[in-house]
Amino acid sequence: MHSAQPPRVPKVLDLDRNEFDATCKKLMELVLTDWRPDVLIGIRSGGLYVAEAMGKACPFHIPIHSITCRRPTTRFKTASATLRGVIAELPRPVLDQLRVLEHRLITQRAKHPKPGERQLDAAELEVLDHWLTTAGDHPSLLIVDDSVDSGVTMAIVRDAIRRRSPAGAEIRCATITVTTPQPSIIPDYVLFHQQLCRFPWSLDAQLNISR
Repeated sequence: MHSAQPPRVPKVLDLDRNEFDATCKKLMELVLTDWRPDVLIGIRSGGLYVAEAMGKACPFHIPIHSITCRRPTTRFKTASATLRGVIAELPRPVLDQLRVLEHRLITQRAKHPKPGERQLDAAELEVLDHWLTTAGDHPSLLIVDDSVDSGVTMAIVRDAIRRRSPAGAEIRCATITVTTPQPSIIPDYVLFHQQLCRFPWSLDAQLNISR
């Protein structure tokens, strides 16, 4: 595993748009220290934002694909969007405590997913299958997510891609932060450990990413 050594940071690290782009550039540079991926595969939604920013920072053209893994928290996050106006008025220390609490609840629930609870998007897999037919016998695929909590989502995506890839494929994973001490999968490239991040698209962020 390759890991950057950032300075000590607070419990919740705020990343505005410029800081987010700079962080993704740093993650791309970390990957390129010892490897050259042929494709970036971003796990929607946050991982796709990261993959797109990494692609912009990459010194060479690299294709970007998306994978949707529907999680138990999707419905919760959608419902919470109606509270955006209220959340925006809360003091930052309160927001940080709510984020820590939410993280604990979500992580605990995600440790034991029910069979078939998480589904990958079939249309996106077909697009990836088409790319693989043109990628040769030894493609290098980098799976990207914004954060790894339990690690279940990234493991499901990695295993699905591995099953569809040729035997000679090399598959690695990258993330901005691993938020728990013992996730089920350890990404190959990580910037922060046991660090919660408030990304520009987060419900409690003041900025939104425009795509």
